[in-house]
Amino acid sequence: MNRKEPKGDYIVRATAYQGAVRAFACRTTVLCRKAVRLHRLSPISAAALGRLMSGALMLAHDLKESHQSITAIVRGDGPMQGMTVVAQGDATVRGLVIQPVVETRYARPGKLDVGSAIGRGTLTIIRDLGLKEPYMGTVQLVSGEIAEDLTYYLATSEQIPSAVSLGVRMGPEGISHAGGLIVQLMPVADESVAEHLERRVVGFPDVSSLMEDGFNPHQLLDLLLGDPDIRYLSTAPCAYACPCSTDRMRQNLVALGRTELTELALDPNGIDLQCHFCSKSYHFNQDQVQGLLDQAD
Repeated sequence: MNRKEPKGDYIVRATAYQGAVRAFACRTTVLCRKAVRLHRLSPISAAALGRLMSGALMLAHDLKESHQSITAIVRGDGPMQGMTVVAQGDATVRGLVIQPVVETRYARPGKLDVGSAIGRGTLTIIRDLGLKEPYMGTVQLVSGEIAEDLTYYLATSEQIPSAVSLGVRMGPEGISHAGGLIVQLMPVADESVAEHLERRVVGFPDVSSLMEDGFNPHQLLDLLLGDPDIRYLSTAPCAYACPCSTDRMRQNLVALGRTELTELALDPNGIDLQCHFCSKSYHFNQDQVQGLLDQAD
C-alpha cells in the first residue's frame, strides 16, 4: 500500500487478521530529544524515559477523548530511582526522571543497561477516563527494561496478551531514533492466530535499529504482522507538551490549605514554583499569595 509518510513524530493504530489483532506503532525521536533538553538527561536516563513515554503514548492512543490520560509510574531501588510519564488522548506526553543523571552502564556493547539503573521495584498504570475514580493497577518490575514490564502489566493487570517493543538509539550527539510498537490479541483471536503472531514476534529486530534503517511506524507494523489486509484506523502527530499554566499553579497553591498558605504568605519575596515536567517557572508575589487565602477554605 502506498502511503505518504507524515513528517516528524507520529503514532498509528491498526487492526489485522480480520480484527483478531490490534496494533500501535510510534516514532518519538523529536519529543524524546525535547525531554532530554528540558531535564538534562544522561544517556541511560534518556533511554529509560524515552521508552516509557513511547509505551504510554501508544496505550493512550486507544483513549476516546483528548482529555483522558494514562499515567505510568516506575519506582525502583536503582540509582535512577524512578520516572513518571503522563500521556493524553490527544497524543501528547510529558515525563520526568527522579535522578536525571546517572552513571552510564552497558548490558553489552552498544546496549544501555536500563534495567540496572532502575533496579527492582514497581510499575503503576493509572487510566483517568474522567470518571469519579481512575483505574489503577500495579505490578512488580520484571526487568526494568520497560518493554518487558509493560508486557507483563498488560497480561496480568488488564488480561491482554501483548507484545511490546520499545527502542531509543543513542548516537554521538544524543538520540538518533526512538519509537516503539505494541501488538495485542483480541478476544476473538483463535489459537492459530496466537501461534502465528508468536512466531513473527520471536527474533523480530530491535525497533530503533529498524528506524535507523529507514522504517516508519506504518512499515514497522507491515513488517511484523505481514497481513496484506491490515487496516489502519488512525494516524496522528505526537509531541512532548505540558498543560501547566498560572491558573493550574494557583489551584495547586489553594489545594495546600489555609495553614500552609498562611506560612507562605509571610515571605515578602513571594514564592516561586517550577513545573517538574517542563521546568517553566511561576512567581506569585506576597499580595497574590495573601489573596489565595480567601479561596483556601
